[in-house]
Amino acid sequence: MSHEKWEDENTEDLLSKVPKIHDQRSKEDVFNRLKNDGLFDDEPINNNDNKVQRRKFRWMPIVVSIAAVFLLAILIPSVLKEFSSSDSAEQSEMMDMENSSDMGEMKISESTTEESESSISIMNTEVADIRTAVYPDELEGNTLFQLGLASEAADSLPISVLIPNDRIQQEFGEATPTAVELYNHFAPLFNESAIGFTEYHPYAGTITEAGERVIHTIPSNHPYEMGSASLTTYLASLVDTFGTYYEEAELLNEEGTAFEFSQVGEPSAPIILNNENTQYNYFKYTQSDGNTYLTPNFREAFSTVDEAITAMKEETNDVYQSVIIPNVDYSVSVEDQLVIVKFTEEIDLNGYDQVQAMQMIEGILLTAANFDATVRFENVSQTEWQGFDFSTALPKPVGPNEIPFEAVFQ
Repeated sequence: MSHEKWEDENTEDLLSKVPKIHDQRSKEDVFNRLKNDGLFDDEPINNNDNKVQRRKFRWMPIVVSIAAVFLLAILIPSVLKEFSSSDSAEQSEMMDMENSSDMGEMKISESTTEESESSISIMNTEVADIRTAVYPDELEGNTLFQLGLASEAADSLPISVLIPNDRIQQEFGEATPTAVELYNHFAPLFNESAIGFTEYHPYAGTITEAGERVIHTIPSNHPYEMGSASLTTYLASLVDTFGTYYEEAELLNEEGTAFEFSQVGEPSAPIILNNENTQYNYFKYTQSDGNTYLTPNFREAFSTVDEAITAMKEETNDVYQSVIIPNVDYSVSVEDQLVIVKFTEEIDLNGYDQVQAMQMIEGILLTAANFDATVRFENVSQTEWQGFDFSTALPKPVGPNEIPFEAVFQ
């Protein structure tokens, strides 16, 4: 404890605790005792008058000294104890403060590290999440599985799933399954309701194949003619499910002849899965659950890729929205199978909502892929962005709307 903290009140308090001294003897007894002890004897001193004088004894200072010594004997241990206790408390308090400070610094350091690692993780996740299409490099170690799901817009919505090759090997052994074999095995296992769609697959009847042709044998009690919209959804889903792998789809009845829809009134001709009638451009569609997908705009087809990409700027209905960011313009030119999309003004992709910017880029890439073409973008501020290298043509996607394998297969 410092001297500044030793206040008068503490001193008075200690003095009040000193025991009072009482002596029951009379003054005469004390005087006679001191006299008998020789305290008043003294050497005679000769002066000029040869008279002997004795010194006068002053006994009060002795009593006061004794009392002072007695008081100090009582006070010193108490004061030292107080000092020791105070110093120990201060040292303990200082140590607690230092430990608390150290722990605080450790927690801050740990928190900063965790926040930094979390930020890195989020950044990496964002890069992976906002790219919704499937690209060729993702096929390594995986097998592409595609389906056309029944959307709430009474149309087919194309989705893509990457099935790990070890799962393929587990189901098929060393053999490489065809698209029809993949469909017949995995379509019944696909949980469409898990991602907000009605259960539509597998198709009623049987699915087989013959060379470049997929064959659907349709039973008489099929669900595909419950209205014009249901027939449209069915025909479009065949394109989205098998269009990557087969040239056409043949529809047969249980007798093995061409199936006849009552709405059409004549036997069905084979459906061409890859021609100018399937050259769509891509728009944005949002289901009622809020999930957004890139999909053809009511299956409107175009004869040329530059026409299809240019038409992406305009919305023609309230169901499908343009993926082109408002106030962004561009021109389109074609060199062989390379499409050059040049923005009228330099565009900073980081200056826009990143999901919207990705939808614009991927919508154009998917549209060009329907014409078997790749795209090079010009007048973009970034050379690299979200995994894309804008100094060259971007990779051609092999499928839209990737759905995680674990989300739909148990």
